[in-house]
Amino acid sequence: MKAETFNKPWKHWIVDDFLDADTLAEVKSVEHKVEQAKPGKRVDSVRLFITHEHEKQYPHLTHLYRSLHNGAYKTFFEYYTGIDYTDMYPRVEVISDIGDFWLELHYDRPAKKLSALLYTDYTQLYPGTGLGNGTRVESKDNRCFFFVAGDHSLHNYPLVHFPTVRRCLQINYWTYQDK
Repeated sequence: MKAETFNKPWKHWIVDDFLDADTLAEVKSVEHKVEQAKPGKRVDSVRLFITHEHEKQYPHLTHLYRSLHNGAYKTFFEYYTGIDYTDMYPRVEVISDIGDFWLELHYDRPAKKLSALLYTDYTQLYPGTGLGNGTRVESKDNRCFFFVAGDHSLHNYPLVHFPTVRRCLQINYWTYQDK
């Protein structure tokens, strides 16, 4: 797996064919949909975070989650970002947006040391993330866009109506464990 580095409008990476076929199929098989509870933010909704507890239901996603702790995906992200994620807390979330949705222009919190979003064509291929300067990541099935948050990484998602579920997979590393 090899990512391409982009420096404009700020440093980020894109890698195609990020997940193996079985894991990608499992992402698309999840029965979940979420209307945005708080306009402009991804909070207060019923969210699906993959953990060890999902091993029987989602074995491939659980394997991905474990690999972020100590495995190939952790090594991959460390290689590109130059950050040691050993003492951090990975989080894997199945994104299942439907209906009216938007994310206000924002910077991720400093405690989030990696932001990654995997796009899929689950029901259809929806537009990618806005990069704050009017450009947008081109979405593609099984494409992963990732960056290290900072005061440079302004991003958003303009208002859109998803008539069908927009399925993505979000991967983050945090400096603290959420719960």
